[in-house]
Amino acid sequence: MKAQTIILGNVITMDEFKPYAEAIAVADEKIIYVGSRDAAMKLKDGKTRVLDYGSNSVYPGFLEAHCHPGFGGNIMFGRADLKEGKTPEDYLAILKKYVDENQDKPHIVGSGWADDLLYQLNAKQLDEICPDKPMINQSSSGHMMWINTKAMEAYDINEEAVAQWGTECIHVDENGKPNGLLAEKPAIDLVKRVQPELDQAKKELLGFQQYAFANGYTGVYDAGYQLLTKHDPRAYKELDDEGKLKMYSFCGSFVNDNTDTPEEDIERIVKEAEEFNGKHVRVLGAKVFADGVVEGHTAWMLDDYVDKPGYKGVTRFDDHDKMVRLLKAASAHNMNVHIHSIGDGATKAWIDAIAQAQSETGNFDMRNALAHLQEVTPEDVKRMGEYNVMAVCGIMWAIKHPAGFAQEVAYVGEEKSYNAYPVKSIMDGGGVVANHSDYPVSPLFSAVEAFCLGVLKKLPSQPDDYIRNIDQALSRYEALKTLTSNVAYMWHEEDRMGSISLGKLANFVVMDRDFMHDDFADIEKAVCIATIVDGDIVYEADKPAT
Repeated sequence: MKAQTIILGNVITMDEFKPYAEAIAVADEKIIYVGSRDAAMKLKDGKTRVLDYGSNSVYPGFLEAHCHPGFGGNIMFGRADLKEGKTPEDYLAILKKYVDENQDKPHIVGSGWADDLLYQLNAKQLDEICPDKPMINQSSSGHMMWINTKAMEAYDINEEAVAQWGTECIHVDENGKPNGLLAEKPAIDLVKRVQPELDQAKKELLGFQQYAFANGYTGVYDAGYQLLTKHDPRAYKELDDEGKLKMYSFCGSFVNDNTDTPEEDIERIVKEAEEFNGKHVRVLGAKVFADGVVEGHTAWMLDDYVDKPGYKGVTRFDDHDKMVRLLKAASAHNMNVHIHSIGDGATKAWIDAIAQAQSETGNFDMRNALAHLQEVTPEDVKRMGEYNVMAVCGIMWAIKHPAGFAQEVAYVGEEKSYNAYPVKSIMDGGGVVANHSDYPVSPLFSAVEAFCLGVLKKLPSQPDDYIRNIDQALSRYEALKTLTSNVAYMWHEEDRMGSISLGKLANFVVMDRDFMHDDFADIEKAVCIATIVDGDIVYEADKPAT
């Protein structure tokens, strides 16, 4: 067999048996040779395309373990972007400009305000700039919502909602009435009330896809592919059928908190997989929420919040028997469960359930995932490896940022805060750590930054004061695994992706830096030169694909 494409460069394979190479040969979308330049060129004929990247480094395509592609695309095309703001006044200025420029929109949607400003915001501020139509603004964590009075009226955020959800989820003013701030499920549910239609959803997914390719990502996990809009599952399918979806997209289907019908929910997801799975899209199982976020006072902790004695946060999917039933139903259909778990209480509860379900079924290869893992007890660090629970960690979140870290300490104390995100301990205990960005909930979507932060516990350009717990630093190789082979393993895709090895998909990223050998000050400036999927160039730095 002759090669259709030969790729030359400094090849970093992530294959332990052949870690480095000079060349890759590709035919029929798969790798047919990895090794020397001379041997690869013997597979060349008159039709072979040769891509010579010189001293630039070729890696397996980066893999993203937990993000929200539809949400990311929606921010690019359909929302006011608040992430550049620093104060309530900044947000209001950005929103007023957006309102003035989008008079035709029936509702206004914004996102990106900082959760630590939660108690400085209210509906009255928004009423002054948008009094005549609903406005909803999602926080940077995705778990909080700041809305105006028209939105409260339109979406039934009233005293009955307060009685149903409580004042931790529906914040109230001094008179006990909703003040325009929402948290957790009632906040997230609002997003669906202003969802894009199918054509717009397809446009937004393609926008995210190109953004992913520009950052070197060839595969992603969509953590709840219908959280933004009911149309995203169909959008994935139609784009795949049309040949426009090139990004390998693995999806979790959302299941309601403490569902009364876990078996039926898994049956629904099985039918979704039968309907939507294709070449570049695959439904893996269920996505659930165990809790909220520390900065929103809603993470489920084992101990009381320091600033609020007697309060341990918000519990969402917390019924043990229903957890076990959901896990066992997923196991019966070769699916898994992907759990949002921030607090140590949430993590313990779900590992308890996973341990019971897997022990009863005998299936220890489900690769259920706990996502975020901010606070984890030493006992549960050990159990991650024992029960083959995937540790989907926001390594980029683990710095000791001056503002966010101080708030974390105020809420959960110094010991928990300093020992948060124990990625190295999980890995050393036999656990599989997969890096995630949670984009656009977190604005950082960069394998370069994730790599630097994994190894240095800060960016090279940041002061040493940003280092939280240097004991949790990874080696260069370990950090690259969290962006490649470990993520492939989490998806049961280790035979197709995650390393540059014979027979695997021809998915690569070309960077202008060598992550294994270059100085970190140089690596921080790394640029994606090209991204290749199925042997085809889908992005070039000087010629973006359309």
